[in-house]
Parts: sequence; structure tokens; C-alpha cells
Amino acid sequence: MALELWETLKEAITAYTGLSPATFFTVVALGLAAYYVISGFFGGTDHHHVPRQHEEQMQPLPPPVQLGEVTEEELQQYDGTDSKKPLLMAIKGQIYDVSQSR
Repeated sequence: MALELWETLKEAITAYTGLSPATFFTVVALGLAAYYVISGFFGGTDHHHVPRQHEEQMQPLPPPVQLGEVTEEELQQYDGTDSKKPLLMAIKGQIYDVSQSR
């Protein structure tokens, strides 16, 4: 049964592609290898392979700061240049703590 299936597959490969089965499978293998290499360059980062050391080095973010009303000059102190202060952004009169998105 398996031998008949292999013979049918060989004939189909030759009929549809014009290649011998060995050439066909070599081309398929090279195509897959090229795909994996190229997708490794352009693919997103794989979060499953992050070393544990990197996870342990991350420190928790400080709690949000409640400022109330501030002037534009006071808000400029929280522009992200001092890493000990939160990064604040004002949009339409509302102040947001965007420290997590540095």
C-alpha cells in the first residue's frame, strides 16, 4: 500500500512540476530553510525565549503621582530627563502618567 502511494506520488510530482522527486524535495527543503532564516530576521520577538535573568532584573514601576493642578513650567520638570521622576503628559488639560511607555 505504501509502495503504491509512493509510486503514485513520484508520478504526480514529475507530471505536475517536471522535476524528479529528489529535485522536488530538495527545492522544498531549501525553500523552507530560506523561509525560516528570512522570517528570523523580520519576525517579531519571541517572548517565550526571554532569559530568566532579564525578568529578574526588571524593577517594579513606582506608584502613580497625584499632582493636582500644575503650571506648564512645573510640568516641564517631569519630561523624562530625570529617571527618578515620573514621565507626565498633559492632553487637553488632563495630566497622565506615561512612565510605563518610556
